[in-house]
Amino acid sequence: MPSTWLFLDLNSFFASVEQADNPALRHKPVGVVPMIVDSTCCLAASYEAKAFGVKTGTSVRDAKKICPGIIFIVADHRKYIRYHKQILEAVESCYPISAVLSIDEMAFELTGRDSIEENAIKKAYQMKEAIYKKVSPALSCSIGLAPNRYLGKVGSDMQKPDGLVIIRPNEIPTVFYSLKIKDFPGIGHRMEKRFFDYGCYTVEELYKLSASQLRTIWGGIIGEEFWQAIRGENLLDKATQTRTIGHSRVIAPEHRRDRSYIKAICMQLLTKACIRLRDGNLYARVLQFNAKYLDNTEKSYWGKKIKFEETQNTLFLTSELEKILRKLPTGNILQIGITLMGLVQEKSHQMSLFEDKRDKPLMEAIDKLNKKHHKNLIYPASSNLCSDKTPAKIAFSRIPGEEE
Repeated sequence: MPSTWLFLDLNSFFASVEQADNPALRHKPVGVVPMIVDSTCCLAASYEAKAFGVKTGTSVRDAKKICPGIIFIVADHRKYIRYHKQILEAVESCYPISAVLSIDEMAFELTGRDSIEENAIKKAYQMKEAIYKKVSPALSCSIGLAPNRYLGKVGSDMQKPDGLVIIRPNEIPTVFYSLKIKDFPGIGHRMEKRFFDYGCYTVEELYKLSASQLRTIWGGIIGEEFWQAIRGENLLDKATQTRTIGHSRVIAPEHRRDRSYIKAICMQLLTKACIRLRDGNLYARVLQFNAKYLDNTEKSYWGKKIKFEETQNTLFLTSELEKILRKLPTGNILQIGITLMGLVQEKSHQMSLFEDKRDKPLMEAIDKLNKKHHKNLIYPASSNLCSDKTPAKIAFSRIPGEEE
């Protein structure tokens, strides 16, 4: 008996969590933002706000114009993680989770009698009810039932909010003909343009392409895997390799020219990235810094990178970051970003003659203390200006620990 995949996507998760946490916000337009300033944008919007045209990426200034009365809430990372865990517990009371894909997406491989359509539908409604009763009636989800996980995700996007879409094998591909090519996960604006350049404009035309043609459009084997996925074939999950680790932050208006404060923020972000680096048993060979300026000049974006022997030592990396920050141009800085690249797995790590073997246990001990106390108990003195004052960035695809 073939398996059935159930893909669960929580609706407007961040905004819905705010409504769940504060009943006074329910049935009202809500926008989740990094800070309360007109120059930033909405990270998420409630369905009441979406009805006016507010969506992820809409500027606060525009949201106020198109949605009078919208209520803006500063994103609260720890709150979203807390609700995420409650939701996992609720749905797992119905069926074991096969994969947690992001903070608001999870998938279940239904096997045996549970994969029969009638039983799969019952499981879907049980999960909806579990979230409603055990977590909050303000939270809803859309579910896709399909032959594989990929099409389950497509189905979950076809009916929102609170939808349930069944993708039956004998209805593929006609069930998707009303969609646009960009509605398939993995096809963004640039990839959609490749399809258009190839002469493929509709989903119906997409399904007529061969696996080799899709490989040509995609520029690699992913095209052939996509050909299989959209036909309902079950593909084995590949172990993903982390290529970069980074954090970014929007700077509040009152600090955009304050170089001491910006340096403190940078050091805090780098410290978080280093913790993730060590958690993943990885070493970095490149440190990239980016800054986005508000000034309408040629230097709207500025970036520098430094290469070095592979390391996971926070103290060494902070000294390298200081070298970059000494060259930071003046101006109003809107956003900064820190990225560690050129990552090497521990099993492939080559020790340097100058590497101090005492560094690793020291860093691990610091990480253990910080995680135990769920805050930056130990941190570089250079980040003292913003210690415990900067909210964690909202997590879309990665589920960070509460200590971040």
